[in-house]
Amino acid sequence: MIPNLAYVLALVASAIWFAMAFRYFAYQQETAAKVLIPPSARSSPLFLTTAASIRFLGGMNGAFAVLSLVLLALAVSGSALFAASAERAVLLFVLGLAHFSQFIYNVPILRNGGRQGEAYWPVRTGPMLTIFVVDAVETLVNAGAGLLQFV
Repeated sequence: MIPNLAYVLALVASAIWFAMAFRYFAYQQETAAKVLIPPSARSSPLFLTTAASIRFLGGMNGAFAVLSLVLLALAVSGSALFAASAERAVLLFVLGLAHFSQFIYNVPILRNGGRQGEAYWPVRTGPMLTIFVVDAVETLVNAGAGLLQFV
């Protein structure tokens, strides 16, 4: 009972977070680019290039949102597909790794103090702080739910 509930809750949390990231990075790419690029550099053509490239993050997050939703639909429908605990654990660990990959690369930026003049981005405030914290939590939620599949 607890492993099944943990699986469903982790999928719901992942689906919501990945969908939010999809929306932000795919449709608000210039807003996201403003977080990364300091005001003094926003007139550069590289600002628009950065904004356009951020859409790739939207695409990746969108794919993970759809994966989470499909797995959730299979779980709540009682499908035999991915019903084995080992299969569910693997899926949760992969989703956890996706969250972890969006968390871990902010750690060196945070350690060095965030934005430094024209370089890097602020990890201690604003949207990047939210992304940093939620992806850390999502990593733990998915890893924990994955481990619970073996109980």
